[in-house]
Amino acid sequence: MSSSSSTYACPRCGAQVTDDLTHCLSCGATQVRDDPPDAWIGREIDNKYAIERVLGVGGMGMVFAARRVLVGDLVALKVLFPRFLESPLQRRLFGDEAVAAARLSHPNVVTVFDAELQPHDGSAYIAMELLEGRTFKALLRDEAPLDPLRALPIMIQVCTGLAAAHQAQIIHRDLKPDNVFLEERRDGTVRVKLVDFGIAAMLDADNRDEQRRLLGTLRYMAPEQCRGAPVDERADLYALGVMLYETLTRRRATGKTISAVLNDEVQPPNLVLPAERHLPHSLEDLVMQLLAKHPDDRPSTAIRVRDRLEAILAELQGGGASAPALAAEATQPSPPPVPAAPGSRRALWIGLAVACLMGVVGGLWWGLTAP
Repeated sequence: MSSSSSTYACPRCGAQVTDDLTHCLSCGATQVRDDPPDAWIGREIDNKYAIERVLGVGGMGMVFAARRVLVGDLVALKVLFPRFLESPLQRRLFGDEAVAAARLSHPNVVTVFDAELQPHDGSAYIAMELLEGRTFKALLRDEAPLDPLRALPIMIQVCTGLAAAHQAQIIHRDLKPDNVFLEERRDGTVRVKLVDFGIAAMLDADNRDEQRRLLGTLRYMAPEQCRGAPVDERADLYALGVMLYETLTRRRATGKTISAVLNDEVQPPNLVLPAERHLPHSLEDLVMQLLAKHPDDRPSTAIRVRDRLEAILAELQGGGASAPALAAEATQPSPPPVPAAPGSRRALWIGLAVACLMGVVGGLWWGLTAP
């Protein structure tokens, strides 16, 4: 009986390799086999981190809850798949993620404590704060579409985190609900944390790698990113617009192909929402501006988007009504004045005439009887 073998891309050259081969037939690179995530539990990494449980598995690596051997507290430990240590691009992306996150110190960005990248001994990890809560993706999967009164505070924090990254000359490039974490705090509030800067671009560094330009998640990639063109912070704002559209409508902003992202017109949210959920025009206009095909037609900074979201939220909260009610009121034209009935106009003229006549009679009487 013959057994079938699965294939994967060689980390060095990208050629397809079957998992029964020890070397790539195209470039000759040694193929490293990755142990399953559960096999890592109990291991000690770099004599500093004892892995206790699996938190998640992604395209580049695994995330564990690990205990710091010296201190005794728990951290989130992101470990690069060993096979990717053979890939210069993957090593560069992993190293840049550590650099990007370490350059950021902000309440709305995950905090990095430690990082190591030593291909010769297999050490490649990033130690971060361990967050309690769930991803924004999980919230949308369970509860979207969200009321604007609930969605806007989350998006305002996303904008604040993005603004901090952009001020540090870092573009996230892969902003999506998976990479927005909702941290549940002890006081019952929720704090947004931006995570996974794995393909971030440094605006103050050389544009070293054209391969990086094509990386991202198509559903949230700006048109210029899909073309492989250089991007700036407005690409992140496009991704923010896609998230906001999905949050408020539970629909995709565009189709599932690059051609759709480049060419498809986005339907305004109020065309796909039932009347009782219509958004205020100010919010709908902002969503559509964020989703503009050309970056020059989008808002220029995350700060400006945050300020507009805060103004819209204040408008919704100040009315004392629910967001759908306010939205319905905002989208309904003012009723035209109701013309008076003919009988009502006739009675009005008669009343005025009687009043004038009584005024004249009263004036004559006063003139005759006054001393």
